Amino acid sequence: MDVVLSRIVKRFGALTANDDVTVTLAAGRIHGILGENGAGKSTLMRVLCGVLAPDAGTITVDGRDYGRLSPETAGRLGIGMLTQDPLDFPPLTVWENFSLGGGPVVPRSQARERLAEACARMGFCLLPDATVSSLTVAERQQLELARLFDRDVRLLILDEPTTGISPAQKEALFDVLRRFVADGDRIVALVTHKLTEARELCDKVYVLRQGRLAGAFDAPLDPPALLSTMFGAETAALAAAAPPPAPAVQTGDAPLVRLSDVVFADEKTVLDSLSLTVRPGEIVGLAGISGGGQEAFLRGLAGIAPAIAGRLEVGGEPLTGRPHERFLAAGIHYLPAARLEEGLFGGLSLLDHVRLAFPDRRREAAAIFRDRCVGRFRLTDTPNAPAASLSGGNQQRLLLSLIPDATRLLLADNPTRGLDAASIAQIWDHFRDRAAAGAAVVFFSEDLDELLAHAGRVIVFYNRAVAAELAAGPFDAGAVGDLMTGRSVPAPSPSVEAA
Repeated sequence: MDVVLSRIVKRFGALTANDDVTVTLAAGRIHGILGENGAGKSTLMRVLCGVLAPDAGTITVDGRDYGRLSPETAGRLGIGMLTQDPLDFPPLTVWENFSLGGGPVVPRSQARERLAEACARMGFCLLPDATVSSLTVAERQQLELARLFDRDVRLLILDEPTTGISPAQKEALFDVLRRFVADGDRIVALVTHKLTEARELCDKVYVLRQGRLAGAFDAPLDPPALLSTMFGAETAALAAAAPPPAPAVQTGDAPLVRLSDVVFADEKTVLDSLSLTVRPGEIVGLAGISGGGQEAFLRGLAGIAPAIAGRLEVGGEPLTGRPHERFLAAGIHYLPAARLEEGLFGGLSLLDHVRLAFPDRRREAAAIFRDRCVGRFRLTDTPNAPAASLSGGNQQRLLLSLIPDATRLLLADNPTRGLDAASIAQIWDHFRDRAAAGAAVVFFSEDLDELLAHAGRVIVFYNRAVAAELAAGPFDAGAVGDLMTGRSVPAPSPSVEAA
């Protein structure tokens, strides 16, 4: 199988997301699609799998030209896409989800047999009668892959596939992808912002910048050249710089946060009781697979998931059972993972968000936007644009610019998810500045390498409980990955506070 996208153009109003892009995807190879946020990577792949129709250009599959592909035509040609968030139905069972997705309807027994065959072929182990809601992110990916393999996909597109999985699970996925192309007739297209993964896995990499093809590189890949092509020399240097160590925490500082036998509960999760502290100036990373409990812990500290038992204090003030407004008054600020759904109002302008965030300075909103949002956080200078029109990176910049200066406890759920290296570097510079000024930062990242690089202390969650507290780096990614997936149990030790 060979696929060529020739001179693809895709516009959204005045925005040209793909501008005369030509790439060749050769059989038997794994291709990386790299670029900063808004470069057009996902748009190009959606054109290829038939979700979007190009405004110009040609898609050639095995020598036949198509002006556009529909999802049905793409499926018949053997083109399938694994999205960043698997497309499944959590209340249904594994075999029921497997039988959905556009193929012929088959009896239950036949669906279970085909599921077992697909799993055996790729080395997966999925229980057919388990509900999808009980699966890990990695297992949901495996289910989606099994469904695609059962449909005899020949070109597999993956969008940030390692988000939310452990190092061991990532290696297992990479082995599957290498075996997938080993017969010399199949293709993988990998959309990623992680250069280490591109170097490890890809035979060829295409770099998009501002909608255009900026460069193509064959393995072995040169990271400085890739970064410079993605961002330009100045920004590439910022993105490539090693993160400085987390700020030192003074042992004499009184704890800012103190939990004593606290039980947090939200609509999905009840955590085991927690007793720990967080000190001013500390950057604490939360490690765990999706559903492990770290998300509920963050929401509990923010006053969104209630503490139904125990004692929670912030700055000496008891907050157990108190309304969310008391948490805000205590200087606690929460950055949600779902930026547009939970953090912003999609239909309101950027200037409206400034007015809501700083109600006492509504008349100064334009000046605040210009100085704080554009000047400090390099947000796009479009004050009247709706928040829904922003890229993921700019949505996060807007949220960062709205954090009150008086924040004492900053809680962040996946603050860099899906962002490019330059945006990630900017966010971590801001978090370190907050910590250096005395605020505590508690964050969860599905990117374990990022988490271990920036955290001064790591709390590992597994099965809705704290599996381990690791006081100081350097941290072993493999060991942390084993803890967060239940593959190992730490030796009993006293609760660890920041030293």
